Amino acid sequence: MTMRSSNTAVLRLAASQGLAFAGRGAAMTALIWALFAHGHSAWLVSAAMLGVFGVSTAVSPWAGNIGDRHDRRRVVMVSAVLAALGFAVCAVLAWYGLTLAIIGVMVAAAATQGALSAAVAGAVPNLVSDEDLTGANSLTGAFKSAGFMLGPGIGGALLAVIGATGVFAAAAAILLISAMLTHGVRGRLRDEQRPDAMGGRMEGFRQLWNDRWLRLLTVAWALVMIGIGPVIVAEVPLAREFGVGSIGYGLIAVFWDGGGVVGALLGRRISTGVERAAVAGGCAAIGFGFAVVGLTPTFWPVLAGMMVAGLFDAFGVVAAQNIIQRRTPDHIRSRVSAALDAVVLGSMAASFALAAPLIALLGVQGVYLAAAAIALTGAAILVPTLSGIPALPRPAAAARRAARPVHVIRRTLPNPRGRARHRTRR
Repeated sequence: MTMRSSNTAVLRLAASQGLAFAGRGAAMTALIWALFAHGHSAWLVSAAMLGVFGVSTAVSPWAGNIGDRHDRRRVVMVSAVLAALGFAVCAVLAWYGLTLAIIGVMVAAAATQGALSAAVAGAVPNLVSDEDLTGANSLTGAFKSAGFMLGPGIGGALLAVIGATGVFAAAAAILLISAMLTHGVRGRLRDEQRPDAMGGRMEGFRQLWNDRWLRLLTVAWALVMIGIGPVIVAEVPLAREFGVGSIGYGLIAVFWDGGGVVGALLGRRISTGVERAAVAGGCAAIGFGFAVVGLTPTFWPVLAGMMVAGLFDAFGVVAAQNIIQRRTPDHIRSRVSAALDAVVLGSMAASFALAAPLIALLGVQGVYLAAAAIALTGAAILVPTLSGIPALPRPAAAARRAARPVHVIRRTLPNPRGRARHRTRR
């Protein structure tokens, strides 16, 4: 593959994933706002989020297995098209005011996300050399953060003009564009493996357990997401408490994911010697940012705290992706990615059940303080990873890539603007 084609393939994959998250974020924004607008309580919002993210956890063994056993290009395309169909159905339901029925369709559409994310995570290392892996992960991370940021911006803008029906229709169109972008990706997105060497659906979970570094990372990130789940539900009440309405609600997510775009782009400069410190530091920065939100008496520090947390979180995620991909053979890489997402997002999904009672018990800002303490605990769990865990030998796939010509990704990414979405970047 030439340098230009390598650049184009990674850019297309990154843009496709970013658009997929943007469409899903727009649809989720419409659902949450519609539930509150129709007088439903935080309890129902918590239940809806539990269902949407819980289903991704339930199907993760199959989602990762699909990415390892089939053409990852097709997996991304089919996942995007199925989600587009689901959002189109949501648009019809919204037109007729069937808000509760939309939850069921959104849960079904969410089942396609795991396969898409796992396929992209597994594909990227096959498109670039080891030396260019950080740049490729930085690019995909930046587009992913931009997708989180732009999705609710699209959703918020269309809600004010044409309502939830327009938002769901726009989300469906965005997912179709995502599928078309992936269709043009050229290059080998996975190494060929004998069927008897592939292992089973649970191979990704076994890799997470057997590798001490991955095991500690999984526990730490799961803890962080347990804190983030109630924070997501608390965003609308927080905006109302400060009297900033829907604009303030959107800005809270804008500053998190805007920071995420910057952090992912800065991740291009991460050297292998500081990757582990960047992962632990990302968790600590989330705790610091949430503490600022929980303690401030005025609104603007809320945005500053979310910006800092989002920036260093994304920076740490790029570093973690580099390490995970180097420690994981290609033939199980999608399953490892799906397994990690299952544990992390599953933890967040379970925490949605705690959101409403925690808001009632601790207050809105108290939820952010609790999340800060949990994130700092996650950072402490990662301290042993800074030393004492040796690097593993490169997987066979990495050794084969090292023999290929070096292709440097030289594209720059413009800084996207827009409104934001929830923290499911991991």
